[in-house]
Amino acid sequence: MRWKICLATLAGSWGCISVIVAKVGLDASVLVFYRLALAFLTVGIGLVIARRTDLLRLPRGRGTVVALGVILAAHWFLYFETIKISSVVVAVLTVYTAPIFIALAAPIFLREQRSRIGLIALAPAALGIALIALAGGKTIHATPLAVILGLGAGASYAALVIVTKRLRLETHPATIHFWATLVAALSLAPFLALAPRVLPTSPAATAGVLCIGIVFTGLSGLLYIALLGKVTAQAAGILAFLEPVSASFLAWALLGERLTTAVVFGGVLVIAAGTLVVLYEPGDAAAVEIPGLGSAQ
Repeated sequence: MRWKICLATLAGSWGCISVIVAKVGLDASVLVFYRLALAFLTVGIGLVIARRTDLLRLPRGRGTVVALGVILAAHWFLYFETIKISSVVVAVLTVYTAPIFIALAAPIFLREQRSRIGLIALAPAALGIALIALAGGKTIHATPLAVILGLGAGASYAALVIVTKRLRLETHPATIHFWATLVAALSLAPFLALAPRVLPTSPAATAGVLCIGIVFTGLSGLLYIALLGKVTAQAAGILAFLEPVSASFLAWALLGERLTTAVVFGGVLVIAAGTLVVLYEPGDAAAVEIPGLGSAQ
């Protein structure tokens, strides 16, 4: 249970990202590039300081690690393209189909037993996300292309979880995170040429970018990959629903945004689903031990 509580707490902390992004004022593609670049720098410098540069070497499954980075870049690209041509509502509703894709794929690619608790929790969680998303704005603008791109973002998120979990069986989380974020950053770098501005305009914005990149992508991403070795992919998918719930309540508390009845009710549904997963979802039988950064291999 403790690993699922840790993952739920981590997913809830990601709600801070939306609050920080609202104050940064950079184009989404630029911000994502900084997130990824700062993440691989954080992990790389940390491994050098810990004298574990051996973990910077590409593992035997280097092709899979590189593919993971490309999938990560594709996920962010599809997500923000969905927002650009439609709305945040469509993007949130479609990208959070990821747990459905995970529920379908995990028993096939990870040999996980199909989770009855996960399937039960998926219904209130999905309804809660729909209520939160639809309360966020009146303009939906759900064109066929936007729906396709959004579903692609959801499918790519599911692929990230599945591929990362498979890699976790043989590869250290730091190795996975370093190379995946490096490849993703390089994949997205060409899009910087299309951005109207690539540098933060104030010390506060710079601090926000550093916080998102170092804390909420570098360190948080490393912890997330480590936790994927301790819980099922299906549980991880459901618990990810806590991020937009946290973002909604933090925006109300810190930014003064209106908190509607639909958002509160949707949040209660998602939290109830997460609680169900934490209390009753079985642990991951395939969990692997993580070699300590200070240990010798």
